[in-house]
Amino acid sequence: MSPRPSTAEAGPAEAGPAVPSAAEIVVRLRPVVFATPTATGVHVRGWSSSFTVSGGAGVWKVWQVLARHLAGGLTPQRLAQPAGRPEVDRVIRLLLDQLREHDMLVEVPAGWGDREEPDLPPADLARWLESVAADPAAAWQRLRSTTVTVAGTGAVATSAARTLTGAGLAVDPVGDATTQDTLVRAGEAAVAARCLPETGYVTPVAPPDQALTHGAAVAARLSRETGPALTDSPVAPALAALIGAAAAHRIVCAVAGLPDPAEEAATLPGGEPAAPGPYYPSVLVARLDPVRATYHPWLPAARVPLPGGPADIDAVGLRLEALSDPELGVLPPAVPGDLPQLPAMLALAGPALGVAATADAARVDATLRYAETVLGLGTPRGDGDARDAGAGEGAGSAARWAETAAIGVDARHASGAALRRLVHAVHRRLDTDPVPEAEWAGEPAARRWWKALTLRFAVPARVVARRLPAGAVHAEIVTDAGPLAWAVEATAADAVAMAALAATGVAQARAAGVEVPAGPASLTGAAPTWRPADQHLAPWTDDSWYWPAGVIDNEERLQAALRAALTADGATLTGRPVVPVTAGPADAGPDADSVVHALAVTGFVAQGFRWIATAVTADTVTADSATASRGA
Repeated sequence: MSPRPSTAEAGPAEAGPAVPSAAEIVVRLRPVVFATPTATGVHVRGWSSSFTVSGGAGVWKVWQVLARHLAGGLTPQRLAQPAGRPEVDRVIRLLLDQLREHDMLVEVPAGWGDREEPDLPPADLARWLESVAADPAAAWQRLRSTTVTVAGTGAVATSAARTLTGAGLAVDPVGDATTQDTLVRAGEAAVAARCLPETGYVTPVAPPDQALTHGAAVAARLSRETGPALTDSPVAPALAALIGAAAAHRIVCAVAGLPDPAEEAATLPGGEPAAPGPYYPSVLVARLDPVRATYHPWLPAARVPLPGGPADIDAVGLRLEALSDPELGVLPPAVPGDLPQLPAMLALAGPALGVAATADAARVDATLRYAETVLGLGTPRGDGDARDAGAGEGAGSAARWAETAAIGVDARHASGAALRRLVHAVHRRLDTDPVPEAEWAGEPAARRWWKALTLRFAVPARVVARRLPAGAVHAEIVTDAGPLAWAVEATAADAVAMAALAATGVAQARAAGVEVPAGPASLTGAAPTWRPADQHLAPWTDDSWYWPAGVIDNEERLQAALRAALTADGATLTGRPVVPVTAGPADAGPDADSVVHALAVTGFVAQGFRWIATAVTADTVTADSATASRGA
């Protein structure tokens, strides 16, 4: 991709090199390059980047002469010759360097696009290859030596064949009534395309069998139905023409060695990909009224595992878009809807409520909670015979166990959330000490959210904070009716603030008419948060303005403390593979296997733990049962 826009300085100049005679290879300006004069120079822009050269009014005159010669083509030898006057040569060299840096020059055979010869492409195709190919001549040779098979009948197949022929490829049409998709194939590179009643699609390039499999799955995802209901659907001519041409375009790019159109569409004007991390294969989805076509990530075609993107909140938001794509995503998008956004930020993903101090973090919270619901991971299990849980031989019938799992944006987030849930499930069995109110009441974040809960929403709550072994703090917001929220953090202030924020968000949502399931809510400081760069901080702000930013800095120390607390007195803690349990029938929501795959290829991580205590007293069992009855 081309680099970001840049600015260079130069002196005035007025002339340029002469047009060369015919040669084997010439250097040309790509047809997509345009220039505009500025008060002191020239601004040049291409397909995905731009640059500015300043130095005086003469820079524009030099550009006009140079661009005219480059439009006809200059040999590399003539480009290397000095222009005569040092100041003119300096401007020319600077312009040429910038053009090369921004990929705005291309080498083609002499006469390319100007002469009608058997070895040269038609003028319109030559101009297109000059605009997009790193080596237009090599791309043309690959196109003219390839035969493409179009398997299918109807308007989509006709459009694809017509477009391929216009691009210089030999086309072998094959009538095929065995599939509903039109398969456009060049060797082992193929795409499947189809028009449904109001929409059409083109799958990513893949081997033929995979392309047909993806096509059938995309059709089912788009229509929410399968089989004969799609067979006799009428095809709109405009939609069929668009889908057939788009299928041909993807195959032409694959044969010619050009970037896939979806990859180009995901590029920002500055020349950088719109989304960090892995590139997700994309399906072109076109719709009518009005006619529109956009690329959407198709996660079933992605490899497992792919590395996830960075865990900062902006990058995580882009990964969520792939999971919750409105056309092809496996999870519903998390949106604020009509929910109030003060004092807490709220979002809903299906029925799952997300609560956070910022809007982006609320989207993350809602999406992950919904995914955990689909996979049956949201509720800890335990309080039974260890042997019933598969603890192994010799555990003893009196042994007690607990098991939790969580999904996070990365391994640290998932482990932190799962460990906190495990500590909460068994905290009454651990050796804890009460934390005095003075330790958290004066901290800004804890005070803010406690006041929001008890004053703004008039919830008659109280805080129960206990210090765990190794120093972590468990805080619980309770009322006479039972617990409202809990949190486990490295400090009492952060634990109380997290728990109060969770309780405030639930109260705020219920006041807005949202049906929030009964039971205590929880939030974690292991989740990504947003904080402006240091240079953008206002002088009157401090860290409390951006809470919970900074809480995650204690995460490594906190997780070590939680592991130490859980393994005190001979208890064992082991990591467990997360086995998804579908929350309902297949037609009630997304398929669990699809969600597992989608989470993996977008970099989200699931982590589970099992805790077993081998020494249990009668008092402990009673306390543990009381904890379970309160919904802990």
